[in-house]
Amino acid sequence: MVTLDKGTHGGATIDTQRTSQTYDCKESHVCRILRLFWTVRPPDTILQPNVYPGNCWAFKGHQGQVVIRLPARVYLTALTVQHITKAASPSGTISSAPKDIAVFGVDADREEETLLGTFSYNVDKDPVQTFTLRNMLLPRAFSHVKLIVKSNWGNPRYTCIYRVKVHGKMENQKAPTKGQDK
Repeated sequence: MVTLDKGTHGGATIDTQRTSQTYDCKESHVCRILRLFWTVRPPDTILQPNVYPGNCWAFKGHQGQVVIRLPARVYLTALTVQHITKAASPSGTISSAPKDIAVFGVDADREEETLLGTFSYNVDKDPVQTFTLRNMLLPRAFSHVKLIVKSNWGNPRYTCIYRVKVHGKMENQKAPTKGQDK
């Protein structure tokens, strides 16, 4: 199994054409003060290993999406989402953390999407949470992963994603079979 992010296997990248627009809080009075601590970061921030307060990609509102272009076709087995803890947050809250998430495998050639799972990121659990994907009955390799955030933990202005890791087997390796996805 491989973990695909910006630094491994040729590097995953963000399909910016199919990704929600980055939130820029210029219009907010509070943001002008917070600019000392928070810089607008691009979507590919979520593929980097550096997780610390403010080093996240934010999109406007509580719903949005990011499409990750994989370096090769991959049999997807799991997805990891990471956020900072309440203790690490300068405000003591993490209401901008994603809550309800849907994950799709995308075949870019045909623009076909396959739902691989819906999950809830729980801010009261470990900040690094891995979700097993449903791609085992009819294993299929995908060139892209689409992550849709359906809600966050209460922040009406924006949602922050700190880190996403995609796990799976490269298409040129043997396809995983049930029970061999780890």
